[in-house]
Amino acid sequence: MKHAAVLGAGRIGRQIALAFALGGSRVSLVDVKERPAGGAAAVLADARREIRRDLALMAEEGVIQPGEIAPALDRIEDRIGLGGFGECGYVQEALPELLELKREILHRVSTGVSPEAIIASTSSTISPKHLADAVRGDERFLVVHWLNPAHIIPLVEVVPGRTTASAIVERTIAFLEKLGKVPVRCADSPGFIGPRMQALLMNEAVRLVEEGVATPEDVDRAFKAGMGFRYATVGIFEFIDWGGVDILHRASGFLARALGDERFRPARLVEEKIARNELGAKTGRGFFDYAGERREAFETAKVRALLRQLRRQRESA
Repeated sequence: MKHAAVLGAGRIGRQIALAFALGGSRVSLVDVKERPAGGAAAVLADARREIRRDLALMAEEGVIQPGEIAPALDRIEDRIGLGGFGECGYVQEALPELLELKREILHRVSTGVSPEAIIASTSSTISPKHLADAVRGDERFLVVHWLNPAHIIPLVEVVPGRTTASAIVERTIAFLEKLGKVPVRCADSPGFIGPRMQALLMNEAVRLVEEGVATPEDVDRAFKAGMGFRYATVGIFEFIDWGGVDILHRASGFLARALGDERFRPARLVEEKIARNELGAKTGRGFFDYAGERREAFETAKVRALLRQLRRQRESA
């Protein structure tokens, strides 16, 4: 993508612009908010300061080479207002989670870019179905949800709307992969994948503190040394299969009874797996297939990955 635009110069917009620039695209970072005289220029100047700082940190940590900083900065141009995007191939809206604001800006920009341009929203909660009809040419619209900090976190959720053309989805995924991202396609459902799981996790952490179970410091230490460590290399479904679907079933049932809270009860699909004796690697099938040599290969690969992660952690301590 030779030229991309990011609408919104706030925290996430700056990070996305940085990612585009490092990937070799010319980027227009656009402040679209009406501000007092000089306000937009000040916001864009602060954005450039932050981008320059983050590029320097990436170089210091060896993520990029120092020689990449100046070319990346040169690819980012500051803009005020929505004019002059006719040559853009990709437009990423990165505005606050306000439905009417997003609809207004998406409509305005969709009338000024080429019909072939991809138009994406970075919404984390607003579904494509609530935005698509505001876009002229809704077949080229979809949600592309980046996780903060967007220039570091590999995951980007790609959420097509009902009318999104399959070719647009494929072009978007190819563009993100070229940036070194890990695009994951998901259906139009509230919260998509990451925000939906994260909201439950964060609220449960707060409840542990509310109930006096642990301090915020100890909850964070437990998470980073436990689940955070594990899930960096072992996926959730991989771990369910590794530990056993039956273990999840029993633990869920116990927590639901002990805490008197139905949100802990086993999911319907877990109940179905139990009924079919699909308990994970130990029975040859859980959520994945472990027939033949696959169980040994799976478990060996995961143990190796965790050991390597442990070694890296100790080396950096």
